[in-house]
Amino acid sequence: MLLSITSPAAEASPATGIGFLLHKHPERLHDAELSFGKGYVFYPEARADRCTACLLVDVDSVHLVRGARAIEDYVNDRPYVASSYMSVAMGRLFGTALAGNC
Repeated sequence: MLLSITSPAAEASPATGIGFLLHKHPERLHDAELSFGKGYVFYPEARADRCTACLLVDVDSVHLVRGARAIEDYVNDRPYVASSYMSVAMGRLFGTALAGNC
């Protein structure tokens, strides 16, 4: 799952200020282990006039069905549906920004 946020430049500040708001530096890759996979925050575009922040959630579907007994448990669309997995990843990777803490 991929969440992309793009910010144009404002008159008073550059677009890369979104990194300050999200508490993630645009020049670094940020990652976190999640109970269902791994989450990554990266900036494919970080210029003064336009900045894009992306949250990529890599769901480990095999780990989710460990111990399953039927083939139907392995064949499902759960890893490809935006759901609570994205909410958990956002809370984990953007927790300080959501709380308003610097």
